[in-house]
Amino acid sequence: MLNEATMGALSIMVGGLASIAVAWISRPRKAPADGPEDGPDLTTIAGIAAVVAQQGEKLGAAEQRIDELESGRAADGRLIRALRRRCAQLEEALRQLGAAVPEPAPDDAPLIKG
Repeated sequence: MLNEATMGALSIMVGGLASIAVAWISRPRKAPADGPEDGPDLTTIAGIAAVVAQQGEKLGAAEQRIDELESGRAADGRLIRALRRRCAQLEEALRQLGAAVPEPAPDDAPLIKG
């Protein structure tokens, strides 16, 4: 089928493609240390201390935000309790005047009655 010349040419082409693939795979690459540093050097005590200090600042900011949210939640709770007391007073005043107190909407009833 294939003569020796064709087999020789085919073998040279396959060998050439294999050598190109090997050269491409083993090409030199830029070392990570050659590029600009993205952060502090974690191989030194000063670098580790800088990262620890940075994380401490982030943690402090997160704790402060949590405290703000919790105090806002407490203020919301006080406001809701005050509004419920006011609604109860207004309902009582309407009853004393002989007026009918309207029922809340079905979707709102569980929220209003607590």
